[in-house]
Amino acid sequence: MSQISIIIPAYNAETTIAEAIESILHQTYSNVELIIVNDGSTDNTESIILSYNDKRIKYFHQLNKGQAAANNFGLSKAKGSYIKFFDADDIININHLEDQYEAIKNTKNSIASCKWGRFYNGDVNDTLFVPELVWKDLSTIDWIKTALSQRHDMMSGWLWLIPKVIIDKAGGWDERLTLNNDFEFSVRLLLCAEKVYFVETAILYYRTGGQNTLTSSVSAESYQSAYLSNLLGCNYLISRDGSKTVKRLCANRFQVWVFGLYPTNGEIVKKFEKKIKDWGGSNISIQGGRGYVLLSKLAGWKTAKKMKLFFKKYF
Repeated sequence: MSQISIIIPAYNAETTIAEAIESILHQTYSNVELIIVNDGSTDNTESIILSYNDKRIKYFHQLNKGQAAANNFGLSKAKGSYIKFFDADDIININHLEDQYEAIKNTKNSIASCKWGRFYNGDVNDTLFVPELVWKDLSTIDWIKTALSQRHDMMSGWLWLIPKVIIDKAGGWDERLTLNNDFEFSVRLLLCAEKVYFVETAILYYRTGGQNTLTSSVSAESYQSAYLSNLLGCNYLISRDGSKTVKRLCANRFQVWVFGLYPTNGEIVKKFEKKIKDWGGSNISIQGGRGYVLLSKLAGWKTAKKMKLFFKKYF
């Protein structure tokens, strides 16, 4: 039985870290090392972690450098033949690691993915699962293209059980990136493998606070990160498959960001729009209620978006 290294970066996670740790320690797959990197937390995260007396836990503390740096530090300490990145506020079911491992243990150059759903207000019993087009076995290039064909793809790092030999080839996390850094990492990772095996019985419960990622509260620097992550990921893909279909998929992904960011963050919007033009344009429309969609068709989506934000602010 090969060892699996689970890496958890933790920052001010006192309300959720215990559930995350326990979901790992109670796995049916026992040959694990749990590497927790405290990324400069200022709350009780450290004391909660240290309250566990389990030799499988390896605890490290660093100054606050961000999730990517914490993941890379954890990766540098990992001794397992397989790697699993995991967030400090999520939960996995008891047979998650065993089932992902069984799916790829006899394969070469393959990665395992998992089923996932969102839960709100801390109640995992209310988890909502929305089936995705990628919930099946696919070649890695087809997995990326299929994911991009969905309006809102999920390419989070916690999806994967990764053979160490593949991540050694792909490299770790890009520490320049913060917002949406999973996209760049996952595309680069998958392009270094051949196949993704979907494991329906390996389930991840994704904790959601109910806030929109694309809000004005996110810093301009974070949006720069999102742009760079998307640009790098799409460039990796286009360098492998430069077809019109792939360029359109990338343009559509960029258009979704434009829909979310406009009319604020004008400079970033211009960057996204330039790449959309470079790739031949997008063919998706803005989404919303019937009235909003109709107004978008009559007056243009930018006018409709401005009017929507105006009425939201003043009425």
